[in-house]
Amino acid sequence: MRVSTQEFYQSSLYSLLNQQSTLNNLSQQLSTGNALINPTSNPVANAQVLDLNSKIANLGSYQQSNTYAQQDLGMSSSTLQSVGTLMNQVQQLAVQMNNATVNASDLHNAVTTMQGNLQQLVQLANTQDANGTYIYGGSQANTPPFQLQSDGKVQYLGDSSQKTLEIGPGLTTPISQAGNAVFMNTLAGNGTFTVSASGSNYQIPAGSSGTSVNAVGSTTLGPGSVLNSATANAEFVAKGVQFEVTISNGASGLTYNVTSGTGAVGSGQWTASSGSVVSGKYTPGQSIAIPATAGGSPFITVPTNGEPATGQTASFTLAASKPQSLFQTFSDLITAFSGGSGSPGANTRRSQDISNALANLNQFQTSLLSTQAQIGSQLQQAQSVQSLNTNLTQQFQTEQGKLADVSYPQVITQFQESSTALQAAQKAFVQVQGLSLFNYIS
Repeated sequence: MRVSTQEFYQSSLYSLLNQQSTLNNLSQQLSTGNALINPTSNPVANAQVLDLNSKIANLGSYQQSNTYAQQDLGMSSSTLQSVGTLMNQVQQLAVQMNNATVNASDLHNAVTTMQGNLQQLVQLANTQDANGTYIYGGSQANTPPFQLQSDGKVQYLGDSSQKTLEIGPGLTTPISQAGNAVFMNTLAGNGTFTVSASGSNYQIPAGSSGTSVNAVGSTTLGPGSVLNSATANAEFVAKGVQFEVTISNGASGLTYNVTSGTGAVGSGQWTASSGSVVSGKYTPGQSIAIPATAGGSPFITVPTNGEPATGQTASFTLAASKPQSLFQTFSDLITAFSGGSGSPGANTRRSQDISNALANLNQFQTSLLSTQAQIGSQLQQAQSVQSLNTNLTQQFQTEQGKLADVSYPQVITQFQESSTALQAAQKAFVQVQGLSLFNYIS
């Protein structure tokens, strides 16, 4: 078999280039730490690495969303803690002002304080996150959701939606709370029914010659308690029943009477359809147990305080609780403190208004704690998912390393062997290239 000079050169060149390519590949592996420089060298491992890269990238995106979620949830929780602190301060102020000994200066200062508290509450409700969006505006997050009007009322301009983020494969979590659910729609009173006093309670009885601040008595009703929730819902909600509680100081002494009916008590639509359901002698400070019908079992009770002036009847209405905003409760206290202290019935009116406001604040406290517990649960879930995603990322990176990371001792050995082989091939090529028959013919 004869080997031509051209074949020799081509074969030698191919061998040298192959050795050089192998050496370059090994050199890149050593410099990058990646064993898969050439995808064709191990297509199966390369495909697996690409799949792992995609999974790691997705987990990184989830982790970033998770970080944002925890930041927003943490900010919301912190804001609601501040709201709770503010409410505690307002409760303390209300209790201080619920005293017949306070003077006009005390009440004026209390009004000023409450006006500042209302403004602070609006600021808290308009809290923005790090991106400048309002966390209690729902999907309307680019404008302040709560607007304080010139008349002291607060308008909600947001909606009822919640922002969500995907923090894991197929797992989303709310990262905000709708402002109307937090601040606007808590049921007033005790959450089932409210107590409201008739305006005539604070007027001097006709024919009375008394003009002192005590001429209208001091009768107030507390927020009351529910003994049977099913009956309470049936009466107040399903049937729309209202109860009128009257406490009188007449010829028969102190007595009380509770009438059940439909329509608004004191209006032309009021119908005492069930008539008197309970009545009896009245003792200041007693709790009046009220049945749905005469002779029935009581399903609610209302605590009392004080008594009417001679010849006076104090009237109160018990009706189904309706949603009320926390801002309105603050405004109600401003109104209560603005009533003065020297006019007949002023102290009694203020005491009743403060009692109602404190009942509302208690409902808001309960609602606030529930919301904070929900946020805490969402934060805990986000943290657990974050830990899971971190573990998965580490697992995928370990698998990726097994497939793509070089074994430095092995590659260094291969590099040295290939380098030696290339040098030997180059030297052999030079020596063979110098062999020629013409060197021996002279």
